[in-house]
Amino acid sequence: MRIGAIASVRLMHAGNINLRYRPPDCRAAGLGRLGTEGRMTVETKVSTKYEPEELWFPCSLDIMGWDEHFHNLMLNDRLRMAVYKKAVKNAIEPGMAVLDLGTGTGILARWALEAGAARVYGIEVSRKILDIAEANLAQAGVADRFTPINDLSYNVELPEKVDIIVSEIIGNIGDNEDCAPILADARDRFLKPGGTMLPQRLTPYFVPVASPATNAQIQRGVCKSISAEQDLQVLLDRLGVADPCEVYYDVVIPRSRHLAEPLAGRTLDFFSDGGETAYSFSLTFTATADGEVTGIKGYFIAQLTDRDVLDISGDDPVSGTASDSWKHCYMPLARPLRVKAGDRIRLDVERWPEKNESSAFAFRYRWRAEVLGDGA
Repeated sequence: MRIGAIASVRLMHAGNINLRYRPPDCRAAGLGRLGTEGRMTVETKVSTKYEPEELWFPCSLDIMGWDEHFHNLMLNDRLRMAVYKKAVKNAIEPGMAVLDLGTGTGILARWALEAGAARVYGIEVSRKILDIAEANLAQAGVADRFTPINDLSYNVELPEKVDIIVSEIIGNIGDNEDCAPILADARDRFLKPGGTMLPQRLTPYFVPVASPATNAQIQRGVCKSISAEQDLQVLLDRLGVADPCEVYYDVVIPRSRHLAEPLAGRTLDFFSDGGETAYSFSLTFTATADGEVTGIKGYFIAQLTDRDVLDISGDDPVSGTASDSWKHCYMPLARPLRVKAGDRIRLDVERWPEKNESSAFAFRYRWRAEVLGDGA
């Protein structure tokens, strides 16, 4: 039996960050060493361009630090924008009252209003970003039907129940932006009986991958970001994480790097789930080729409406099948696993909340991989 690294990370969405590390503990596990100063190479790209297997800052770990650069990245994500625009237009009927939860710069609210919504309540925790939303909607000529609310949704009371809750607060493995409890609370308090949720449900998928190039970037301390205000060392310190192998990253991992067929994780049903934040599950894969498992790739497929599906499994940035903003989730293993075709690979994933007075979004993930046995 061969066992990979156990990784645990506390996710507390915190403020502004820049990219540097001290040397990672995962050196001892064969991932090599950083430069002589033990610092990350700062490669700030205020751009949406990226390459497959390029290590990018894990944006879902820093929701409260999202600035206009990251919002611009989302607005220029061709896959995200095309599918969400179609879904909103399909879901909104004239005269509806709409809640846009996590309104950001107001693009979902605008589409809803253009589709005939009577009014849209837009909840956004960042005052700066909400100001941008108000300006955008004023420029579009629909601000008179938009009610901006600057607060956490948990603290909000609306003057009426709404017909539909529209949101895009999902991370690249689903609940790594804490969408489950947020949307369950909003549904129970704000949605009319028989009302609609958009998205309706989401399923994360996981697959063992061979991506030594990605782990080499962790080894060298090279990580790219969309904003100059992102500091990975500050984030790790706030999370209480000493080893960068215990943090997941945003990386587009090509299908050619898969060492098994993807398996579904825990489905989130936004109509019925109770917003559980603690759970664990195990998946057992069968290796389809010889290779070395360097980490686990995660992505989601979401049913936005009855007719509209958002699938971020794609891997081609040029054609737009890959998501520019979500990319994929990459969970590195400090100790890569050598496998042969036919081997069974077990993945254990655990998530639990953590009480933290400095953040409304505090929880942990832990992942563990092992080879159960050789192929017959």
